[in-house]
Amino acid sequence: MESEAAQILGILDQLLAIVRSGPQDVSWQSRYADEAELAVDLTEHAELIRQGDLSRLPDLRFLFLTTGPLCEIAASSGWLETYTVLGNRFDQLYERLRSP
Repeated sequence: MESEAAQILGILDQLLAIVRSGPQDVSWQSRYADEAELAVDLTEHAELIRQGDLSRLPDLRFLFLTTGPLCEIAASSGWLETYTVLGNRFDQLYERLRSP
């Protein structure tokens, strides 16, 4: 069975594939100036997790909030359904990592 961190990496890999697959509409949120900045941020999150550093998980959780940047980008770019599945899975994993 994969660890929660490994599963979160899988979610980030899926998000990066979506972000890199075509233009993303970032106009409805204010965190990212463009899709390149979004890809860099997601890549940085993934690299930290790969190194065993989970210190930025709360920041990543913010990105996944229902009204957070990823939701806004997904809704305006046409992949809200996929985002919802990935976001719900992330929430489950995040809660498991937080509980002792």
